[in-house]
Amino acid sequence: MRGDTRTRTYAGAVRAAVLLIAVACVLFVPCVCAAHASQQEPDPFAQGVSSDLADGTYLADVALEGGTGRASVSSPAEMQIRDSRLAVTLVWSSPHYDYMDVADARYLPCNEGGNSTFVIPVLALDQPFSVVADTTAMSQPHEITYQITLDSSSIRAQDARNASHAWVVVAAVTVACAVVVLVVLRIRRRETRSPHSGA
Repeated sequence: MRGDTRTRTYAGAVRAAVLLIAVACVLFVPCVCAAHASQQEPDPFAQGVSSDLADGTYLADVALEGGTGRASVSSPAEMQIRDSRLAVTLVWSSPHYDYMDVADARYLPCNEGGNSTFVIPVLALDQPFSVVADTTAMSQPHEITYQITLDSSSIRAQDARNASHAWVVVAAVTVACAVVVLVVLRIRRRETRSPHSGA
């Protein structure tokens, strides 16, 4: 019985540790998509509008119009500038979008699991541009046209948030490891003190 209890306790600690690490890593989904944007075909930066801002990662408020009004995208969104060209990472409120068509180019999700996430070119600032997103949430796949608008006055550097995300991941992994170590030590201490430990 004691062995079963120790096993369950240890298994529970491991599950909690894995959950902490998973939650922390979810924070990095947009960052991972941005990192792989250069490997995506076609290249979203090639069609993006030009910018005078330095290459890097920024945040910008984004508005979505069109469809039934039930879908949305996360705002602010991560906007990347590479070679003075703009691309944006869109995180949908649904996991059922399997591709987006922007300026006659097709883009696939850059994440596995979770809500659909795409890196697409920014075709304009401060005025809407059209995109088509295909949803599989209905009985048959259905393409929906949306209008996306990015507010240039809201653009700000993302360095501070990247740093905070990094600390969150480090803290979560540290706590997860500490939980597992403490549980293991506690079990071993009980086994040492128990007069029946050798039975």
